Amino acid sequence: MISKKVLIRFILASCAFHVAFLSLVGILISGSQPLPYETFTVQMADLPKKEVDESRKAESKKDVSLDKPHKEPAAGPEETVDLSNPSGKYRAYLRDLRQRIESLWVYPQDAYSRNETGTAVVRFSIQNDGSLAETGIVSSSGFDSLDRGAVAVVQAAAPYAPFPDAFNLSTLHIVAKFEYELD
Repeated sequence: MISKKVLIRFILASCAFHVAFLSLVGILISGSQPLPYETFTVQMADLPKKEVDESRKAESKKDVSLDKPHKEPAAGPEETVDLSNPSGKYRAYLRDLRQRIESLWVYPQDAYSRNETGTAVVRFSIQNDGSLAETGIVSSSGFDSLDRGAVAVVQAAAPYAPFPDAFNLSTLHIVAKFEYELD
């Protein structure tokens, strides 16, 4: 017969193992902070453009387009999620996607030299085969170069991994916040 001390030690060891395991896979401890607003599906409309001086106009012609779709989104089930607060069945996919984007993300050199700071919120759509369907600015940082830098990194990270069959989606819309700060 098993003594109470052995049983208690086994239960404590099992609890410690499970806590450590859950911490490692990010279920128990999450370092991400949610966006300060609710994420919901919206129809993207043209955002008002800020006045840009002539030097920025010439510069912007060299950069990527902010709202240019890559291809038409596929018909079928769609969902919108927040990249900074992955949860549910998309958690692992969004974690990998975020790591891919963060590995490529850099402060735009021209914005850095002008000490520009701000937060750009980008909404992009990925089709079930991993292709990037469209990108757009939801909330501008106030600086064209920062907004373009955020969109450029989303485009540079494409194509993304195809969706697992369990997703049962044609398109996943993702809202991501890019904070540009100088120390």
